[in-house]
Amino acid sequence: MIFQHASELAIRATVFLAQQAPGKLSPVHEIAAHTGVSEAYLAKILQKLASAGLVRSFRGPGKGMELGRAASTITLASLILAMEGSKETDKCALGLGTCSEETPCILHGEWIPIRTAIRNLLEKTTLADLAESVITRKAGFGARQGNGLLAPAQAEASRGRRHA
Repeated sequence: MIFQHASELAIRATVFLAQQAPGKLSPVHEIAAHTGVSEAYLAKILQKLASAGLVRSFRGPGKGMELGRAASTITLASLILAMEGSKETDKCALGLGTCSEETPCILHGEWIPIRTAIRNLLEKTTLADLAESVITRKAGFGARQGNGLLAPAQAEASRGRRHA
């Protein structure tokens, strides 16, 4: 993937939150268990997402996390931007700092339509779309090994069922 591992974990954590009943607060340890990451690392990721208004944190009795707004309004682009700042797809395909329309690298012309397609995909895909996709996969429709959205335990169970 062209994005950082933390972005993948942010997507997995927010998809989990999108699947919860409205008003249900999910403790960090529950989200961490679902995503297969340590609580401490996940807390840092969730803190970035909270700073961007994508999730909300509640303290005290019944503490936990929830989405900051409706899953249908949170795009993958907004998650990637919250985690990584400027989008990696906006950079040169070869990693050159001087690549631009005025001084293009050898791949510049080929990369522009790919970059545009990736950006469009990220901007049109919402957490609601992903949550529905995961629910469909859990129901047995098109489950794929290593799809990146199932929690590690779910992915392992999915692989085990296919080989049985």
